[in-house]
Amino acid sequence: MQPSLIEEIRKYPFVRLTLAFIAGILVALVLEPSANLFLYTTAILTICVTVLHFINKFSLTLLKGIIIHLTIISFGILITVNYVSSNNNENLNDYKGYIIGEVSDDPKMSEKTTTIKLNIIAVKNNTIWQSAEGKTLLYIENDDRTQNLKAGNKIIFSPVLSAIENKGNPEEFDYKKYLTYNLIYNSDFITGDDWQLLQDNFDIGFQHKMLNFRQNLIASLEKNGLSNDELAVVSALALGYKDKLSDEIRHSYSSSGAMHILAVSGLHVGIIYGILVFIFSFLKSKRLKYLKTVLLIIFIWLYATLTGLSPSVCRAALMFSIMALGNLQNRTAGSLNAIALSAFILLVINPLNITNIGFQLSYAAVIGIILLYPKIYGIFEVKNKWIDKIWSLTAVSIAAQIATAPIGLFYFHQFSNYFILANYLLIPLSTLAIWICILAFIFSGVGFIAPFIIKVLSLIVKSMNYLSGGIESLPFSVSENIYISTPQLFVLYFVIIFLSIFFFSTKKYKHLFIAVSFIIVFAATNLFQDIKAINQKHFIIYNTNKVTAINVIDRKDNILFANIDSVLNKQIEFSAKNNWLKKGLDKEKYIDLSKSSKSVLSNVAVIDNKSVFYKRNFIGFNNLRIFVADDNFFPMIYNYEEKTKLDYVVLSNNSPARLTDINSVFEFKTVIIDGSNGLYRKEEWLKENEELSLNVFDVADKGAFIVDL
Repeated sequence: MQPSLIEEIRKYPFVRLTLAFIAGILVALVLEPSANLFLYTTAILTICVTVLHFINKFSLTLLKGIIIHLTIISFGILITVNYVSSNNNENLNDYKGYIIGEVSDDPKMSEKTTTIKLNIIAVKNNTIWQSAEGKTLLYIENDDRTQNLKAGNKIIFSPVLSAIENKGNPEEFDYKKYLTYNLIYNSDFITGDDWQLLQDNFDIGFQHKMLNFRQNLIASLEKNGLSNDELAVVSALALGYKDKLSDEIRHSYSSSGAMHILAVSGLHVGIIYGILVFIFSFLKSKRLKYLKTVLLIIFIWLYATLTGLSPSVCRAALMFSIMALGNLQNRTAGSLNAIALSAFILLVINPLNITNIGFQLSYAAVIGIILLYPKIYGIFEVKNKWIDKIWSLTAVSIAAQIATAPIGLFYFHQFSNYFILANYLLIPLSTLAIWICILAFIFSGVGFIAPFIIKVLSLIVKSMNYLSGGIESLPFSVSENIYISTPQLFVLYFVIIFLSIFFFSTKKYKHLFIAVSFIIVFAATNLFQDIKAINQKHFIIYNTNKVTAINVIDRKDNILFANIDSVLNKQIEFSAKNNWLKKGLDKEKYIDLSKSSKSVLSNVAVIDNKSVFYKRNFIGFNNLRIFVADDNFFPMIYNYEEKTKLDYVVLSNNSPARLTDINSVFEFKTVIIDGSNGLYRKEEWLKENEELSLNVFDVADKGAFIVDL
């Protein structure tokens, strides 16, 4: 007899409790409730659980279970609220004075600035220094000193910390929320005169010492001849340092379905664990068994610290630590209860781990492998040993991909169609690369041996990059521009749970019926979106730095007016693409607002929409009339006897036009200052408007200008 769904769930008490704890975290993040309220609530529920524990009546079992889970939910809310409030430094917004902070991570250098994350240690109020907590983000103008900044350095600086704000574009990546989940609430740009290094790397924490050691290891690879993309890939693959990766390499590995190879997680920790087991294999006696386990756990966590202690690495290190402890008593650690316990521990330490994409993907992958791999592997019975190994790897890849695909679609809007091929080719090579990389570290500086090892390592990584690029170039290698909403994300997981897990476990058709029902719901939401797209009409001016981006959306037609001579379309797409995907639009068609006939874009188009008109900076869309006053605008050209009636005038590219000029030539509702203008020019217009009192909309201040027709 197949077990019922209830019986299956009862096998995993830690799973239930961890899910309840996660529910509490999510409630806290969404509702932001009072800590005091849930302190009392948790205390009362804990007392109720204790009392019911001593009342041993079968009739109270259900009530006891409900109260236990409510207690865990309340505990999750309390832990999250306290964690966020204790690390919140919003009180430092607009702070002017001196601050002492510690560089918490490896600085990231760009062409003109160095970005550092700081743990605030102290602030100076008047003449008194006071201890403080919290994090902030600094953009420091590059000079000779910024090149020597390292994790653990303490600096004193004089900022004007500003609250992190989004650009206000519809559906754009929520950068403010992302930083908030990393406990960063403010930032500032400072020049070389605004900061001073307090000390060198002597009195710093262990984690910072490990990060600096990682930089030394990368420098040793570079010294022995590894460079360019090969150095970048090895740094990411073996040490978790991804700042050197070029956009081309990132895109290549992402499109081929092999990006997980460059993100240190369970695969990499597993390889290191296997290497450590091999190294300590000489410790065979029972007396040394405990020493071996302790050494394994210590070195696993040393490696996790070296790679930056990301949530996915912590998950893997914790699981392999549990596995090592389990081996002492000949027990396995691969159960869902062990996975749930590890998640619970990491979330108690930092509840905001739940918002980390790496954390989500890591746990989804390992849960998918535990639940789905046996069922997929059991489909075929393979007798040949080598074919069986290939089939086993295939089953693992499919299981992990099924479990992580909804998250990938939700965040990245794409699916790699040749992920199995990528795993076949790149996982063995990446494993070999990590082994050889360790040899390179061991023999670094040893005569001709180190350069020889580096040449072998470089050859392997070049092969990986070549194969990744080759898979990416195959026809239909990636399905792109796929949009799913948050409800659809959960619907997809319900389909996976009831179809791939419950139905194949219980063989009950009611679970199949539920799965099909969710598939219908998913299809219905897509149909609803298509119906909405038939009637949608929007006029949008995006807030994009130094770029004019005027978007006309007519049903599924997507027309974008932009100064595309000056910049590539990446910045515009970053601001607008999520909105285009959500609205189900066709490929964007660029209309060049510049005077040059040359363009960097392949999809520059002429307007083939009868509802849209464009000529000499005049844009017409249905009943809307817009004029773009750019750097070529001269009012005498438009000096008509009567004012031209418009709806909107867009000031762009630091137009020489004054507001009085605009007001003398046009009759309009609103003047819109777009993101292509400099701060000085914008301030001139706003100051001029103090006397004119025109209706002025500044997208840099208020976000995108949107008209729904």
